[in-house]
Amino acid sequence: MKTLTNTQKLLAPKDNFNLRDYSARVLIVDTRFSSTQLKKHFDEKTAAKISNFLVSRKFKFKAKNHLTFDLTSKQKFSILVLPKNLSVFSSLELSREVLTSLKVESPVNVLIFLIGTNDSQEKILVDSFTSAAKILNYEPPKYKTPSKKEEPQKKEKLSVSFKLSHARLSGLEKILESSRSSAEKTNLVRHLVQRAGNDLTPAVYVATATELAKKAGLKTEFFSFNKLEEMKAGAFVAVAKGSGHNSSGILKISYQPKTAKKKIALVGKGITFDTGGNNLKTGPHMFGMNNDMGGSAVALALCLLAAQEKWSVQITGYLAITENLLTASAYRPNDVITSLKGKTIEVVDTDAEGRMILADTLTLASREKPHLVLDFATLTGSVIRALGTQYSGGYSNRKSLLRLIRRAGILSGERVWSFPNDSDYGRCLKSEIADIKQCRLSGGVDHIEAAYFLSQFVEKGVDWVHIDLGAMDPEEALGHIPKKPSGFGVRFGKELIHSL
Repeated sequence: MKTLTNTQKLLAPKDNFNLRDYSARVLIVDTRFSSTQLKKHFDEKTAAKISNFLVSRKFKFKAKNHLTFDLTSKQKFSILVLPKNLSVFSSLELSREVLTSLKVESPVNVLIFLIGTNDSQEKILVDSFTSAAKILNYEPPKYKTPSKKEEPQKKEKLSVSFKLSHARLSGLEKILESSRSSAEKTNLVRHLVQRAGNDLTPAVYVATATELAKKAGLKTEFFSFNKLEEMKAGAFVAVAKGSGHNSSGILKISYQPKTAKKKIALVGKGITFDTGGNNLKTGPHMFGMNNDMGGSAVALALCLLAAQEKWSVQITGYLAITENLLTASAYRPNDVITSLKGKTIEVVDTDAEGRMILADTLTLASREKPHLVLDFATLTGSVIRALGTQYSGGYSNRKSLLRLIRRAGILSGERVWSFPNDSDYGRCLKSEIADIKQCRLSGGVDHIEAAYFLSQFVEKGVDWVHIDLGAMDPEEALGHIPKKPSGFGVRFGKELIHSL
């Protein structure tokens, strides 16, 4: 047996392991399974005990049914019936529900039996349960003063192993390892997003991201506030100058494998706190705005993941890091700003700062002529009004890429709905005094209009995809994520990049 990590393992029937070492067992079956088949997989006494429990609970082998109970005083048991057409999203959701029902205060070692599943289902299930286990072990940043009784967490509370035939092991080892690393990076996004705004300031964020990148062997370059002023990146500078210090800037992170044939640029919105500026947000809308840097955290996580998994594609991340504050030097409505591309922008609403900093960052990234620029941003409330928080919105300057966006969402379990980007959506952004308006005063479809605005700052001939992260803060559990923030974008981004 090959042990891939200390918490996720693939086991073959002949491997030397003791069932007593596991505090929980999960049986995954299809709708054709019946209690009479339990004897094929368990000793007679255990099979009879499970059968009696299923009868007493009137359990039926219907799709998505699952039941958890105490098999012994020291071991829990859960049974899950798979739907006929198992999607990645539903598998992630079911994995979270099953593992949550098994998780207790003490560490739980779960052994999962896959019975009657085909190759495709096994791949999805190994990915889902591995990912869900890692996500459920996540601990958010804590600022409470620790009590003397509290002990530091030394061990993950939840681990999973899979019992499979020897023939199945080789094809699933890479999936298990990949799923774990992706979940780790999703948790990194969740951690950064939950850092307090006075803790993760622009200066601290730049230092933190730089340190993580260098540990991963990645090259970094920082375009400071002063450098961006020299470059005439007026859209970024207009927002950043309101923070009252010069620690803002664009952090470039490069992963450059020698064999890479394609070049992908990742752009992320990194507003470490957003007051709305002169168009000041109300209290309920301002609370939680320390999470407005989620897009940059996704871009950072994907750069680190590329290095860890040695992707055969060149990845360059551009993290646009600043704050949007209300100070004497903050930009104002009716200001006219000259962007890095040379386009002039008539400012309408200072709370639409994300599209300002992204405009210059997209120009900077697309000037390197990558095969694709992929940006992530918690950009508009409009996308949530359109989709809720179950999906994120996808946009592109190439209609052919819209199909890939939808497909990557389905295959990753991080669902994205694609929106149009036709030129008539830009009519409302025509300005009498500048090249383009930042946004309109009210009404319209801001999520689409914001994407159209961004598209005007991508260099000609460069393919571009924009993801408006409406699902970063879901109102309820989403897939394998039990509660917000979701860290949405890592699984999707990885799938989309690999699809290219």
